[in-house]
Amino acid sequence: MADFEFEPDRALAATAYLAQQSGETMYTILKMVYVADRMHLEKYGRPITGDTFFALKEGACPSKIYDSMKAIRGDGGTNYLPGSEKLLRVDAQTFDVEIRGMPDMDALSESDVECLNETIDILKNRGRWHMRDLAHDSAWKGTTLNARMLLTDIADSVDSTGTLSNYLATR
Repeated sequence: MADFEFEPDRALAATAYLAQQSGETMYTILKMVYVADRMHLEKYGRPITGDTFFALKEGACPSKIYDSMKAIRGDGGTNYLPGSEKLLRVDAQTFDVEIRGMPDMDALSESDVECLNETIDILKNRGRWHMRDLAHDSAWKGTTLNARMLLTDIADSVDSTGTLSNYLATR
């Protein structure tokens, strides 16, 4: 099964939208990206961002978005989100994300925005600790710490019938 290709424009739009709508810190936003990607995978057969997730101590984490946010806050490394340094600021002390401008939101489909909004609603109704719990799902639990999470494991975490995994394996 081939992974989905990372979509920098879509990933930047999704990340900025989640930051703008939630007002959360970098770490909660990263968990929200995972929840939204997983939700979109379950409903529509593809993730929003195409990022690769790793099982970090604090939960599932989108690796390229995380690396980009670290670069924006001044930690060096690679920024995989072209233009994001002009639109986002990540405070090195508090990890707060400031929106300086919004990227092209046309990069997101209607279904992308639907899942992003559902993720924001979950956060608003249940709080950041619930979002943290959602990022510690069975796919995360079944992956060695700091290792790459398999897309089929993420699919199986939302679909116990195996239908989604079979689809991904044959797409």
